Amino acid sequence: MIPPVPVTPIQPSIQTPSIQGATSANNTSSSGFSNFLSQAFNQANQLSNTADNMSAQYAAGAPVSVQQVMIAQQKASLALELVVQVRDRAVSAYQSIMNMQI
Repeated sequence: MIPPVPVTPIQPSIQTPSIQGATSANNTSSSGFSNFLSQAFNQANQLSNTADNMSAQYAAGAPVSVQQVMIAQQKASLALELVVQVRDRAVSAYQSIMNMQI
């Protein structure tokens, strides 16, 4: 019989950046959004790399459980899905603005 695996809570890996110095002339809302997107892309890439490494370790016989590999794969998949959805919404908003009649 397989011993039960303890369940540990999962912390969200994509953090919303805090806007510092919003009153300065150099900081605009677009740079805050672009920083957020950049961080989201980087974190999604890191999660994907981690999942790939864990899969390779599992295939090589390293002491990595199937559960750990599947959790890492799901984290990477969800992060990529989130980034794609945000990108799609941003493109849709841009297209809506461009189609407005003045």
